Amino acid sequence: MKKTLCLYYSRTGTTKEAMTRLADVLGCSLRSYTDGRKRTGALGYLGCCFASMKKFIDVNIDGEPDLEKYDRVIIGMPVWVEGPCIMGKSLLMKYGKQFNKEVYYVVTQMGTSDYTKKIYALDEYIGRPSNGHISLRTKDNDYLKEIEAFAETLKEEE
Repeated sequence: MKKTLCLYYSRTGTTKEAMTRLADVLGCSLRSYTDGRKRTGALGYLGCCFASMKKFIDVNIDGEPDLEKYDRVIIGMPVWVEGPCIMGKSLLMKYGKQFNKEVYYVVTQMGTSDYTKKIYALDEYIGRPSNGHISLRTKDNDYLKEIEAFAETLKEEE
């Protein structure tokens, strides 16, 4: 069985909910990552828009786990300003080279756009192609059912 770590950033709780369900189905560790700033409500949303213009934000993983002991890392992040959030990009910039085995992305979004190219552009931060991704459309969609199906495909690979 692969030792798996699920990491997530969640401003509104949606990505946290999806990643919690994924970790439950896989029976694996779950940790959040953040820059430590409060990003809730309208002011938090505006702060996210401004943060998206930056190239890097210093993020930290809750509990700072030993990343090299995991066979698989699954990174959850929302879409901000038409692409994966700066928190997720910054996580990969800071820690990406330590994810020495499998890397998957879980991207949550409310729109209908296809972000595949932007999601795979994240691979530059880990220095190799990721193993896959899922883009969860959360508005008017059963995204928890989708994440469970994604988890089952990962279990089949073990």
